Amino acid sequence: MNIEKMKRAWYPLIPSKQLKDKPVHRELLGQQLVLVRLNGQAACMDDCCPHRHVPLSAGKIVSGKLQCCYHGWEFDAQGKVLTVVGGMCACEEAESVPTFPCREYDDWVWVCLVPGIPFEPYADFEAPEGFETANAVRYMEGDFIHAIENFLDPTHTRYIHAKLLRNTGKQSMQISQSHHERGFVTHYRLNQQQNGLINKLFDKGITVNDAAFTFPGLVRIDYFTPNSHEYRISAFFIPQNKGSMSLNVRVHFPKSRFPLPIKFHLFRPFLERLMVQDAAVIKSQYHHHKEHYANRPYCSTTNDLVIDHLLHLFLENMPEGIDKTGEMSL
Repeated sequence: MNIEKMKRAWYPLIPSKQLKDKPVHRELLGQQLVLVRLNGQAACMDDCCPHRHVPLSAGKIVSGKLQCCYHGWEFDAQGKVLTVVGGMCACEEAESVPTFPCREYDDWVWVCLVPGIPFEPYADFEAPEGFETANAVRYMEGDFIHAIENFLDPTHTRYIHAKLLRNTGKQSMQISQSHHERGFVTHYRLNQQQNGLINKLFDKGITVNDAAFTFPGLVRIDYFTPNSHEYRISAFFIPQNKGSMSLNVRVHFPKSRFPLPIKFHLFRPFLERLMVQDAAVIKSQYHHHKEHYANRPYCSTTNDLVIDHLLHLFLENMPEGIDKTGEMSL
């Protein structure tokens, strides 16, 4: 993948309310990070004390400074060494800890690995007007591109999500697709309502799905009936290292008299089950391909709607994706 291109993007690494009085470890594109709140402000730095390379995320916050757990060295939000316990004369000359651009927006802490990159909000990660949001964080093993493809792929639902999303019977839809510099959108108009357990419990007659991807890792799916916008699921895929990623998932519901915690409590077990099923097959695919078939090319069909768009966005010198239109049967 084009790692240098990915490093120039901003990623939501943790909900703001989870960054409190303890440092938090995160990994982004192989970079070990510590997130910390010092004097009320979120900061991000290399998760390594320059003294003996102990992870700073194992330390604690003392008087607005990040203190290493090993020898008590203390750092400010800019990574500068402020204190070397014991009065060592090396204090003023000690190496500072590298820091990374960090800011809070829309109740998340965002980080970029390259300085000077302007922060631009991702509208598809936010709640539509009149909606409220519940957050969840999950972890997966697998290939980053194929994990995103899986989230946007309707053709596997009959097999991986049998009974939950699909029972037997015909399922066809009209498809139209468009792309832009940073991503693409696929519009699905359903000819038959899905008939799995989730649909029987929560589907009020959904006829349209809009599924979008924005580089470097944001997937958004909106669900519509003829008369209303029922809900939105946003998932930001965070590339931790090769073969591992986290998913920062946001479920957006229309505001109503029904309290959000209760709505999400009812919906969450089904969403969790879907993610467990997807995670299992993505993990299996990744390890089986890597260990036994790494030199064998994939075969694709006309139903593989998004893979060429994703390859163009993530790999160097790949041709632009082709927008698809027409009817698809599952």
